[in-house]
Amino acid sequence: MGVSRYLLLALLALLLAACAPQPLTVTPQPATLQLAVSDACAEPVQALALAYHKQKPWVAIETVVFNDAVVRERLRDGAADGAALIWAGEDNFWTHPFIQDALAVIVHPDVPVDGLTLGQLREILRGRIGEWPDGTPIQVVSREEGAGTFSLIRATVLGNWDLTLTARVVSDDGSMIETVAHTPGAIGYIPLHRVAGDVRPLALEGISPAPSPDYPLSCSCLWAAAAEPTGALRDWFAWTLGPQGQSVAEQTR
Repeated sequence: MGVSRYLLLALLALLLAACAPQPLTVTPQPATLQLAVSDACAEPVQALALAYHKQKPWVAIETVVFNDAVVRERLRDGAADGAALIWAGEDNFWTHPFIQDALAVIVHPDVPVDGLTLGQLREILRGRIGEWPDGTPIQVVSREEGAGTFSLIRATVLGNWDLTLTARVVSDDGSMIETVAHTPGAIGYIPLHRVAGDVRPLALEGISPAPSPDYPLSCSCLWAAAAEPTGALRDWFAWTLGPQGQSVAEQTR
């Protein structure tokens, strides 16, 4: 009888366990975020998107790279849920910095100077200074109108002055590096995290390029949205600003 009683109790316990309420498994709602990304911010954004998708595979982040002017246009027109840019312009977007950077002035490796003042850089970009100290002609290389890096140069260096008409205009940072590296006397500019190859960054006002408030051409990559973000976009932005996201972003600098 004792054994039968124990078997009956065990069976009853199993039945009660089977009838007990089971925890609900919530399936996350799939989401797709369309991001328009400035080419100056492309590397950290793409690294962040990959890391986030690995952690939350139900969220797909699709990035398309343009210059800042096109990024702002797509955000205004509703063609993108959010954006990453370095120059917000006059649009009344919601913005928040997510990684600090700097704009490095780069030169051909044989240019015989290690640094410039902002005044000297302005006169070079205007075409008012046309030779380096050794007599080599200066060739200004610039990004196109609408590029975020050019907007930063216009705002912080050129002011109301125009870029020299003899500037060689390139459409992306890779072309900037290639042109400056292979053109004697060339000078250009590029986000510091993109500096590579046979170009040499110059100090400005005696300060080497660095993502620091002391450096004259410091800047930030900004998250932007037409209005304060909500839902999946808000969650994504918040993750990138947290410890995990910032660790990923720092590895791209």
